[in-house]
Amino acid sequence: MRRLLLVLLLICSVLMVAEVVELRWTGWGGSEDDLKLANAKIEAFQAKYPNIKIVPEVYPENYTQALLASLAAGNPPDVFLLDAPYMPTFTERGVPMNIKPYLRVLGINLNDYYPNVLEIFSTPDGKLFGLPKGFTPMVVYYNKKLLREAGLPEPSDDWTWDDFLKMAQAMTKDLDGDGKIDQYGAYIGRYFYQMCPMIWSYGGEIISPNYDTVDGYLNSPQTIEAVQFFVDLIKKYKVAPEYSTVSALGGLGNMLYTNKIGFYISGHWSLFGMRKYIEEGTLEIGVVRLPRGPYAKESQTVIYATAWSVISTTKNPREALQFVAWLAGAEGQKYEVLESRIELSGHIPTNELLVQQDKWGVEKKFVEIIPTARIPIGCRVFDWYKAEDIFAEATDKIISLDMPVKEALDWAVKEIEAKVFGR
Repeated sequence: MRRLLLVLLLICSVLMVAEVVELRWTGWGGSEDDLKLANAKIEAFQAKYPNIKIVPEVYPENYTQALLASLAAGNPPDVFLLDAPYMPTFTERGVPMNIKPYLRVLGINLNDYYPNVLEIFSTPDGKLFGLPKGFTPMVVYYNKKLLREAGLPEPSDDWTWDDFLKMAQAMTKDLDGDGKIDQYGAYIGRYFYQMCPMIWSYGGEIISPNYDTVDGYLNSPQTIEAVQFFVDLIKKYKVAPEYSTVSALGGLGNMLYTNKIGFYISGHWSLFGMRKYIEEGTLEIGVVRLPRGPYAKESQTVIYATAWSVISTTKNPREALQFVAWLAGAEGQKYEVLESRIELSGHIPTNELLVQQDKWGVEKKFVEIIPTARIPIGCRVFDWYKAEDIFAEATDKIISLDMPVKEALDWAVKEIEAKVFGR
């Protein structure tokens, strides 16, 4: 309580002559574009708050491990990027500050943010450990050219996985007559974020409501049926390529950008890579909700997000909170979203501007999908990334080694129970 009162007094105080305070700010991404964007944000923020000097520190690789190492050494940054799947890794160590008590003083209205995005960085007892940097729901990208050539309409929001299969079959072709498929109707990766919504759409769950076991959920009949359908798309119907085939055809990016894939499940970040080809007119892309499954009345999807957080031990809480509020507000999000366009904004007014400025007609669809998206499991379960790696290994066993789906999922359950829950 004393610390809370102190921080509130510091934020409310207005100093005639302010000493320059230095804040260390870290995130991932070390490309030239990343650095230019970071410098633009720093310049804009420091113009408004000249008494705060921002010192950027970028961890291009192994971000989480590097951040944990800085904590262990007693030299963490003041403001850091909190990734949804690793939230328990940091909150259970007491790393991020609970910013909920300071929102009013900072002028932050939580009604300006999507409730399900805020939920990712919140706890049941009302704490809030960050404000959104950016996020995305999982969607289906579809290639308009391939649909037209197959004589198919664009998919509607009420389509099903049966519709998905029939349309993918129509777009799967051997273009050069050599007996090998070189244009596929779909690509669905083995990664958890791509598979999770499919499992939900079949009425399955991955984990218990209390987030304390996967046994009876990840290996339930509904989950087995969903994963079997995924495998059948590759092995039985051959409308999606095996991973070795993707490499032989020049990689996933090459296939997407040269009109060799009809449907692709991914997030908003994939749009960034497509931008060049869309602007050149060689790629026509649409966005639609994921299909409904046989046991779900509505489409299912998941959101992944990152947030800006303040280290709980920072020596400059007032300035760090001001910086986070700026980054997640209208001014900071102008740079983060409206200029980079890699992610959607958790800040609703910024997303409204994004839709208005959209030249390709896809941002509105992303925004329409947001309210029904579920939070990722990783923001509630410590070390859940291990479970996601195990799940990917299980799908490899099914596809590459022809292991039966039930056997592979039973194996995954046993591994997750041991390595995540310690049983």
